[in-house]
Amino acid sequence: MQRNFGELLKAHRTKRGATQRQLADLSTVSIRAIRDLESGRAHRPRRDTVRLIADGLGLRGRERADFEAAGCHPAAGDFRLRCADPAPPPAPLNALLGRDEEVTAVRELLAAGSHRLVTITGLSGVGKSRLAQEVAVGVHESGGVVVLWSSAGAGEQPLPRTGGELAVLIGDRPALLVLDGHEPDRVRLDDLAVLLRECRGLRILATASVPFGLPGERVFPLTPLAVPEPGSGDPVALAAVPSVRLLVREVRQVRTGFTLDRTTAADVAALCRRLDGIPAALEAAACWFLVYEPAAVLEHVRTDPFALTADHLPGLRDTLDSAVRGLDATEVSLLARLTGFDAGWSVGDVAGLTGIPAAAGARFVRRLVLHGLVRPAGPDRTRFRTLDLVNALGLDHRVAV
Repeated sequence: MQRNFGELLKAHRTKRGATQRQLADLSTVSIRAIRDLESGRAHRPRRDTVRLIADGLGLRGRERADFEAAGCHPAAGDFRLRCADPAPPPAPLNALLGRDEEVTAVRELLAAGSHRLVTITGLSGVGKSRLAQEVAVGVHESGGVVVLWSSAGAGEQPLPRTGGELAVLIGDRPALLVLDGHEPDRVRLDDLAVLLRECRGLRILATASVPFGLPGERVFPLTPLAVPEPGSGDPVALAAVPSVRLLVREVRQVRTGFTLDRTTAADVAALCRRLDGIPAALEAAACWFLVYEPAAVLEHVRTDPFALTADHLPGLRDTLDSAVRGLDATEVSLLARLTGFDAGWSVGDVAGLTGIPAAAGARFVRRLVLHGLVRPAGPDRTRFRTLDLVNALGLDHRVAV
């Protein structure tokens, strides 16, 4: 049977070998308050009182978490209960396609322990949340690790309680805290620092458009799904490309019986390339198959890809535009020149075009990758292509201006 707070307080005091007077002196809580709590005359201590008594008793880790949970008000206990017996992360609605390597890599980063804060960065709609969800579900199902999930919402703070309070609740237990969609400028960075310092078994997995910039943070840039090479038209070969698999799956949700064959393959492949393999953009395009043939959907994408994806990704244009505005005029000019490399371009190509040292070129390319303006142009991930959606913003016009 679970003890009430008064019984638990008395048990801890007795174990410590302290009298009520001594505990009162150690905690700065009145002896009368301690007597009333132990006798049951007081049932709902103030939160500050519980913390002071815990300090006086010298409680740490799980003992302190249980002690504070026993003393909390019923209305304030929900998050404590979830910490002690957490609900699983959100259940996926469908299978994750084309991200096996990324899932494995993030799991290994978290398990290694050398990077206790891992931030998945990338464009809106590239699949950051879905990747974090897959990792969190795997950690939860493996058992032995507390998994806490916090999704950004209107006015929601990333940590339901302050870093110090949450650190007490987690204690020394192995735990994974997922901060999904909380941007660095809206996160209490001091709270994250407290959590990582006080909870040695804690790992934090975050998803954001840019890194948090905290010491020891490991940034994991998530690039779009692989897309077909230009000229691809073989349905069998295309069916193995991750972006094509995703688009076809989503199309079949609105158009039963849709098949990838010689009449549809070329248009489907071109759609995946035009939308850069961005999962949410492909899902948006799939919705239009309810009323259009593939060729018509492709024509709409060629005319204005942002109009077609507006329902699913209303901020995509603004996100890309903001990333491009973060470049200086010379960098925008270089990015526009790189679009002419049909087979993609490398760090060496950047250095060759500009005459800058290879290290400076590498930093520029890394910046483009982190901001989601380019994607890998092959399986070796050493060559890149500027996103077609970035080209749709009119880079040449910006350079001319």
